[in-house]
Amino acid sequence: MVWLTDAAVIRLGGGSNTRSVGVTQGDTPSRSLPELESDLKEARRLGARTVVLVGGEPLIRKDLPRVLQAVLQHRLSPGLATNGRMLVYDKLRQLLVRANVGYLRVELHGPDAAIHDAIVGVDGAFDQTLDGLRSMLIDGPDTLRIDVACTVLSSNLEHLQRWVDVVTALPRRTPLSLRFVAPIAVGDPAQWPRAEAVSSFVGDALARVQQAGADLVSAWEGFAPCLLDEHAHVRDEVLRCGAPVFGSRGGGAALPIEPPQERCYPFPCQDCVHEPTCPGAPKGFLVNDGEDALRPTRKVRANSFNFEMVRPIPSFHLEAGACSARSLELPQGPVRSLLFVRDDEVSLYESPTADFTDHEVAHVKDELEQVYVDLSEGAALNDFMTNVRRVRLDEACSACPDRPSCCGAVRIDPDPPFAREERWLKKEVSRLRGRVLDVGCGDQMYHEEMASLIAQGDIEYHGLDPDGEALDRIRSRGHGGTLYHGEIESFTFEPGYFDYVLVFRSLNHFRDMTQAFRVISKLMRVQGQMVLCDSPPFAMLRTPEQVSFADENAPVGHEHYRNWTSQQVVEFLKRFPFRVDVHRPVSAKTSNQWILKLMRVPDGAGAPAGERAQ
Repeated sequence: MVWLTDAAVIRLGGGSNTRSVGVTQGDTPSRSLPELESDLKEARRLGARTVVLVGGEPLIRKDLPRVLQAVLQHRLSPGLATNGRMLVYDKLRQLLVRANVGYLRVELHGPDAAIHDAIVGVDGAFDQTLDGLRSMLIDGPDTLRIDVACTVLSSNLEHLQRWVDVVTALPRRTPLSLRFVAPIAVGDPAQWPRAEAVSSFVGDALARVQQAGADLVSAWEGFAPCLLDEHAHVRDEVLRCGAPVFGSRGGGAALPIEPPQERCYPFPCQDCVHEPTCPGAPKGFLVNDGEDALRPTRKVRANSFNFEMVRPIPSFHLEAGACSARSLELPQGPVRSLLFVRDDEVSLYESPTADFTDHEVAHVKDELEQVYVDLSEGAALNDFMTNVRRVRLDEACSACPDRPSCCGAVRIDPDPPFAREERWLKKEVSRLRGRVLDVGCGDQMYHEEMASLIAQGDIEYHGLDPDGEALDRIRSRGHGGTLYHGEIESFTFEPGYFDYVLVFRSLNHFRDMTQAFRVISKLMRVQGQMVLCDSPPFAMLRTPEQVSFADENAPVGHEHYRNWTSQQVVEFLKRFPFRVDVHRPVSAKTSNQWILKLMRVPDGAGAPAGERAQ
């Protein structure tokens, strides 16, 4: 339910005849009509079709008829956010009808006077608001949409279903929505609604609205989305944090407006499959409940996507500022399209992926340039060294003034894409000495180097992997060392035993990052070293036949639970006793493989002051 996708919010200023609930307090001076006229003009210029007037309390403003007339003169539809008490007056209701008010948001914070009046601090407020709302639902035309908003607090949480029953029982001829609103700030910390209670009581109330009638609409705003994951389809925060706001953000109002940077993504969000499309957790929620109250959805996700060949483009002319791409139709849009230049042939490729957002696709394709071409019948991950090459943006595109709006053209980079990173890792493997734990050893890419070190007695090798068949393949090579079948989260060994831990391309397969590194921290000796390498998302250029081959031959049992960058890993590991000694992140100048080297420091030593990039 999103009614106001093209709306702006205009603050009228001034006090309120009811205490504001769940928002920052403080009155602001009433703003003059010329000031509001300027706001209306700018809102129209920005593409708004509706303006929602908020106060203080807009219905007590004496020049409200002139304000509404000004809104109409700017060819905008007026809306209001109100505590609803003034709606008991017939003349005021008729004014709103004559002014063609299209949206009305009314505050009602409880199912009875005892709860609502205590929250707003005014005796008799509940009766006035309910009577006014009842009358407006009858007098209003069917073009008026009424939104009854309840700010959820600890004092009304357990009464939300009864609140739904009271509101839905009102006779109506106008469209009606019931909205559950998270507070931005509360004067009494005890009033903050706890996370567990929100998930239970708000979730049940949302379900109750749906049971009450097909003509009713439910909505919620301001909560951490993972708390109401089953009701994600009715999250509506357009006015709260998605619309232009004119006038001071201070002052109480029936419509809470989030300040900039109010949402953030703490660690649990990083591991959530919804993180790319989630607005983040409100900071107020984190202050009061802590990040442990979040409920991230952890499940398997894709770590790559395809650009699939659509058709060749004959007689293509590639020249900066005068390119054939100017007239090319791109049904998927420039972000999800790419031109592949090979010899004298140019082909159009498109990505229909639903696993990645447009923003993620653009980041991989245009910012990091982590796009590769499959030169075989179908490349699996273990074919990357021989059958896959990286593609890079053509020089003509780099200098083209049309590049920001164009899909871009790429050519094959003849150099092996992972040579630089592989040289570094092989050199690091050759330096291994002492007791080594290889987490996720699987199909060991450094078999010869590792076998040589074991044979020479340089290392005492221990390999761990949940894939039993992969361990059998290692044994069949006569690799040596001791192999364990299982996951790092449940692995047990003598504390402080290992001098070196390797986590090569397995971190994104860990089911529980926190538990995994608790185990690793416990098993490593102080001043022991750990090397991690893994890959964030990348893209492949493939023909339809290659896509089918890759799908049919995808490795089983290698699920990705995250696609973390090295920067995310560094931030996460600040929770553990490690110092970052080497950090080689993925960029447009590197392959799609980041590397970190860390040292185990004494418990309680804290996060390191810096890191050395190489």
